[in-house]
Amino acid sequence: MTLEWKPKGSPKVSAFKEFHLKDGSIIGVFQGSKGENPDLDIVVKYRDKFTSRNRIRTPKHIHWVIDLLLKKEHNKELTLEFINYLYDMYDKIEPFKNKQEQQNCRLIFTNQKDLEKFQELNQYGQYSVEFIGHIIELLTIEEKTGMRDAFMFKEVLKALTEKEDIFSIVSSATHNGRL
Repeated sequence: MTLEWKPKGSPKVSAFKEFHLKDGSIIGVFQGSKGENPDLDIVVKYRDKFTSRNRIRTPKHIHWVIDLLLKKEHNKELTLEFINYLYDMYDKIEPFKNKQEQQNCRLIFTNQKDLEKFQELNQYGQYSVEFIGHIIELLTIEEKTGMRDAFMFKEVLKALTEKEDIFSIVSSATHNGRL
């Protein structure tokens, strides 16, 4: 089943790339139109077991941040290792350089082999490590493709490792302040 999305004021469009996850979630990648390279911009949407059949959702920073906080409450050491993995991945991710890269939209860092050691975290929270990893990899590509001085994801991941108070973490995840 192909994910479809109806942008405001535009006709319905289909995802040009889909990722089908083990937990049944589907992440769709759509053509975007923002930033410094609008022709290479992407929009990420998803459907999971909590989403009705004809609706798709937009991942927000605060959603995966809360999920990681839940995981951290249950297994702090492994969650911090996972967050550090995602943080290190951020620096390695490259923006799309051309239309072919965008349309192929490969996930290099969040493959099953690399995520295997974090599977225990799937017991906690709502999202799987596969889902969180894929979403963060895709949104980091989107951020780096559209903004020369991208920083948001890195700052949020940093807050999750360095800050203990929920207020500071949530503020960084909801664009209410830089650390």
